[in-house]
Amino acid sequence: MSINSMYSLNRMRFGGLASGLDTDTIVKDLMKIEQMKVDKLKQEKQIIEWRKEDYRSTTNLLRGFYDEYFDILYSKTNMTSQSTYNTLKVQSSDDKYITATASPNAYVSDRVITRIELAKAAQVKGASVSAPLRSGELNETLNLTGHTITVTVDGTTKLIEFNGEYGSENGYQALIDDLQSKLNEAFGHNRIEVSFDSLDNRIILDAGSSIVTVWEHPTGEGMDNLGFRPNQSNRINLDSTLLGLSEFGMTGTPLVFDSEGMVNFTINGVDFSFSENDTLRTVINRINSSKAGVTIAYSSLTDSFQLTNKNTGAAHTLTYMDGLEGSYESGEPKGGNLLEALGFAPLDLDDPNSIPKGQDAVMVMDGITIYRSTNNFTIDGVTYNLTHEFEAVGGQEPITLTMSTDVDQAFENIKSFIDAYNKVIDTLNKSLSAERFRDYPPLTDDQREAMSEKEIELWEEKARSGLLQRDPILQRIVYDMRRALVDSVEGVDINLSSIGITTGSYTEGGRLHLDEGKLKEALREKGDEVMRLFSNKSDIAYSPDNDSDQRQIRYRESGLVHRLSDILQDNIRTRRDKNGRKGTLIEKAGIVGDASERVNLVDDQLKDMNKRIDAALERMYRVENRYWEQFTALETALQRMSSQSMWLMQQFGGGMY
Repeated sequence: MSINSMYSLNRMRFGGLASGLDTDTIVKDLMKIEQMKVDKLKQEKQIIEWRKEDYRSTTNLLRGFYDEYFDILYSKTNMTSQSTYNTLKVQSSDDKYITATASPNAYVSDRVITRIELAKAAQVKGASVSAPLRSGELNETLNLTGHTITVTVDGTTKLIEFNGEYGSENGYQALIDDLQSKLNEAFGHNRIEVSFDSLDNRIILDAGSSIVTVWEHPTGEGMDNLGFRPNQSNRINLDSTLLGLSEFGMTGTPLVFDSEGMVNFTINGVDFSFSENDTLRTVINRINSSKAGVTIAYSSLTDSFQLTNKNTGAAHTLTYMDGLEGSYESGEPKGGNLLEALGFAPLDLDDPNSIPKGQDAVMVMDGITIYRSTNNFTIDGVTYNLTHEFEAVGGQEPITLTMSTDVDQAFENIKSFIDAYNKVIDTLNKSLSAERFRDYPPLTDDQREAMSEKEIELWEEKARSGLLQRDPILQRIVYDMRRALVDSVEGVDINLSSIGITTGSYTEGGRLHLDEGKLKEALREKGDEVMRLFSNKSDIAYSPDNDSDQRQIRYRESGLVHRLSDILQDNIRTRRDKNGRKGTLIEKAGIVGDASERVNLVDDQLKDMNKRIDAALERMYRVENRYWEQFTALETALQRMSSQSMWLMQQFGGGMY
């Protein structure tokens, strides 16, 4: 039982029976001084809780500011991005084929495009890889009366029922004819061609480009007798092991392993080795994540694999070879034939013309032919993105790229940022300068019961005022933010005041004022300088673990927005540094939704206050008991005296007769 609940128990006491005193009222009056001590501690705890709420409100304010103007996910309002200050616009007459964006320092000129060829990656498409669907070896006599199999062809599923006996005396021709007839009836004439391999006594289902799967029927008897495996298909199963591909003849070209049960091959000079127990999906995933720089993919529609370089351009070739490079026996590569089994024809590496090559992008602009290895490239500050091939022939109009200066969007971005900055500064300064009304402590429970809701609201408004007055954390944030906007940026010849952004009087606490005409003129005349003033990036990335020298260098080299970003992260960062500490405000009061919600310095104070309150309540309980014990002793003494007096009176009264 806690101390709080212990004290609140209803205890029935009787006093004043001998003395006539109102003992209960006297004890309650005596306990008021003890209750005042408890109330004082509770008021101190309430102030700490309010202060924690104020810290968290400040944290949320700064987080909202950071998320909107410093987060790369918000491309339109991300003030750390150079494109936010871009005053040059490029309009394509047909953005189906080409789009372009200009940096603030781009060479301004309209362009005419008459031809576009896209950059391509070297690519090899394999032949059809899967073998026709083959059954297992048949028995000499098959009694299939009442047996069924389930067959799916291109998504349509039918139940095939048998009602007779078949034998090998006629080469199973009756079975082949019957199965062909039933499949024709179910899926259309000769959609699936049924044949028989007399050498191995196996049924062959050849569906061409259609996808066929034989499913397991609940009885399983039809499949077992015909020798089909559950869910057997004429398409390879990527989750099958390489050994399964080989044993069940799933590939058109039989897959073989080396003497150690391995397959080895080389792609773009990178060696690969897989065991017979690896799945085909494992092979694909390992190739795609390797340093070979290729992707391999399988299409069930075409039943083929495709091997493609990740890099485009004529300089990038695609080479592959079964067997490890330089490992030959009798002139043949050693290590199995997986690539060949997957449909890739062998390359003659000694013949340059047989090696697949990529293709460069070609763009004819203003009569000049431009070659690039990718479809996205930058020339004179303009980034071009080629999306479709184009040629101005047969009356086709050339594509024009029109470049113009437009400062409105950049101006609005900066203006919006300044307004948000002022809101943050005003809120912080208000918290720092709010008057503290010490004559308005938090209300006790008794005081609340005696007041109306409106009176309580007005009282607590004053009681909560000024809890962060002259708070050192907030003071430091405001000082750092103001200083960050005033200090010059290394390598940049302008500052905020020179482009029309100034601070007011000292009493405004760093609030910024904007001269719209002067800022727009600066964006038109020195757009590149304005961009660098705000968004210049240091070679040293932000990290809470940067030492003092790294921080100083980064500060000098960084644009104003990156400086503010660093300040915000130092205070609201939830990521820990090497010492396990988060941002200053997070360490102080935590934030909802993070581990710091319950683990922070303010909550440590609250835990200590709870211990002090419990101790005070326990002490109060003991004092009250002591008072009652004393009054009980008084009542007992008075009762004894009264009894003695009565006895004496009886004695004296008896002697008179």
